Amino acid sequence: MISLAGRDIVHSWGKFVLTGLGLGLLIGVTLTMAGVYRGMVDDARALLDNSGADLWVVQQDTQGPYAESSSLRDDVVRSVLGLPGVARASNVTYLTMQVRRGEFEVRAMVVGFESGQPGEPAYLLAGRHITRGHYEAVADVRTGFRLGDRIHIRRHDYHVVGLTQRMVSSGGDPMVFVPLKDAQEAQFLKDNDAILNDRARTAANPALNRPGVPGLLEAVQAAQASNHNVNTVLVQVAPGQSAEAVAEPIRRWKHLEAYTRAQMEEILV
Repeated sequence: MISLAGRDIVHSWGKFVLTGLGLGLLIGVTLTMAGVYRGMVDDARALLDNSGADLWVVQQDTQGPYAESSSLRDDVVRSVLGLPGVARASNVTYLTMQVRRGEFEVRAMVVGFESGQPGEPAYLLAGRHITRGHYEAVADVRTGFRLGDRIHIRRHDYHVVGLTQRMVSSGGDPMVFVPLKDAQEAQFLKDNDAILNDRARTAANPALNRPGVPGLLEAVQAAQASNHNVNTVLVQVAPGQSAEAVAEPIRRWKHLEAYTRAQMEEILV
């Protein structure tokens, strides 16, 4: 039998080589697809692990913050903190954009977080955590940034004070962490012309610019210029508490969506 197989290979050597090459390519493509999928799953799970959350509270009827846009007022976190079973909760923003260092640009997810709260980088490879309220950043090493670099996000420059690893978005973009207030400004910032046009429209509105009500116009313009939105509230439940049991009253009474770790894995994977 072996002798016959050997004779057949010698007789049809070209067909044998082409068949082996085709099978090799098929196996290679299969293994590559499996590896890409496993990498996507691993990145998604790393994203959830790094957030340090047990629950993700987002805008009602959305699957945010990673799969879909979500917008919440930042005072929602206070009502969530008052619920039974909640140990910690914090506001977080996510914005994918181009971050520049000199002439070098990288696509990254800019994360705004509150220091010492869920959403902060879990560990650092070098440097330190953010200690100031403005203009400091912690970057994933995949951005190519180094300690001491000055990076540009929208209108402001940030000093890279720490480096972390395996902090990537669901799309594989490396993360850059900045203070929450800076991230809110960057995400919802309008250009100068748009601000001037909004002020002119407000001043032209007689309901908002009443002659007998001094200070009304200035108050309305100040409210329009400030931003109090976030993308999600990250929640850590108290020990011994069920994440689903904490999520149910949030969905029912707060008119928000609340996803557990298992539900977020289904959305991302």
